[in-house]
Amino acid sequence: MPDAIAYLKEALRTWKGIKSPEAVFVAACKEGCKPESAQVKSAVKDWFEWARRQRIVIAMSGEVVYTPESEAVALAEMMRRYPVLVY
Repeated sequence: MPDAIAYLKEALRTWKGIKSPEAVFVAACKEGCKPESAQVKSAVKDWFEWARRQRIVIAMSGEVVYTPESEAVALAEMMRRYPVLVY
């Protein structure tokens, strides 16, 4: 239910011309919709867990990841350097 509420709030903020917020909320509940920000966080979490298993990174704080050599690198840069390849 919290995801559906967040989805509705995001829809009200970003969509144009919502005639029935109740319908958006009901659909979000039925379909398990999540706000865009939750999907992005999930993708970052998945990438970080993969990179940690590969020993590419050892820690993350905010938008910065740390390599085994203790180098601080921007998260976006590391995700660009090391994309997750799914076969």
